[in-house]
Amino acid sequence: MGSFLGHILPGSFFFAFGMWWVYNIFFRYFLCLRGGGSGGGSGGGGGGGGGKNWRRRYRSTPTFSSRCCSKIPMEAFFKIAATTIGIAGEFVTAFKNGKFTHLNNAQHMTMYFFFGLNGIMDLAQHYRLPVPPDADYVSAVLAFMAEGVLFYYHLHGRTHMDIQVHMFLFYLITFCAVSTIAEMCRKSNVLPALCRAFFTLYQGTWFIQVGFLLYPPLGMTKWDEEDHGQMMIVTLIFCWHAALIFIGMALVGRLAHTRVKCMNESTVYESLHGLQGMVRMDPEQVRRMISDESEAEEGV
Repeated sequence: MGSFLGHILPGSFFFAFGMWWVYNIFFRYFLCLRGGGSGGGSGGGGGGGGGKNWRRRYRSTPTFSSRCCSKIPMEAFFKIAATTIGIAGEFVTAFKNGKFTHLNNAQHMTMYFFFGLNGIMDLAQHYRLPVPPDADYVSAVLAFMAEGVLFYYHLHGRTHMDIQVHMFLFYLITFCAVSTIAEMCRKSNVLPALCRAFFTLYQGTWFIQVGFLLYPPLGMTKWDEEDHGQMMIVTLIFCWHAALIFIGMALVGRLAHTRVKCMNESTVYESLHGLQGMVRMDPEQVRRMISDESEAEEGV
């Protein structure tokens, strides 16, 4: 990882997962709102919306299925593939004169291993293997914690700027772990899930930024890693990453909201049915059920 590509690769993985989570979290949240899963809720009393048994409240999950391959845990397979590529790359570049000499690579391989383990737990949960509840969440927290420990003790003999950018990364990793724990404990609240996605995105963009700061590609001016003024600029860049990610998430949320708003009732049900665990109905049954419930509400 002590190279430009070594930072771009994990940064791209974190960024891709972060964007995937952001869109799907917003889409599920607005879908549940459209289905009447907020406010007075789906209980028997109160408003007319309480009678619609196909509605549900928002509930977080650590992974999301693909719309085109809903029965295949694509996210878990992608995690395993990505970490396998990372481990292979670190292993191949760790040798010098036929000897394994780069211990930094061993630390990076360990980081990839824990995220690969998280992917395996995602598979186990998807296929309902005999694992404890929330093992996917716990393995994600374990992966972030292992990553944080590895990076915290990864700074011996580094320049001041090198230490600075990696400490910023350590803070982001810590927030990823904390927000994942909060999401596991409060699955009905969308904010912890969005925080997990935010800090994962932040970690991804900062990994990429560190690659440009410490290992600039050919043609780019190298930063003075001991200059106090340039280190202050790095702090500004770190803060601006947060602002840009927040704005980007807001735009993605708007896109998800617009998509849900344009869906008809039948499509809303079809999308919610997988979350609800209901028996699938054909489109005609869906339209008939919605029509019957609407007539029942008008008669109340």
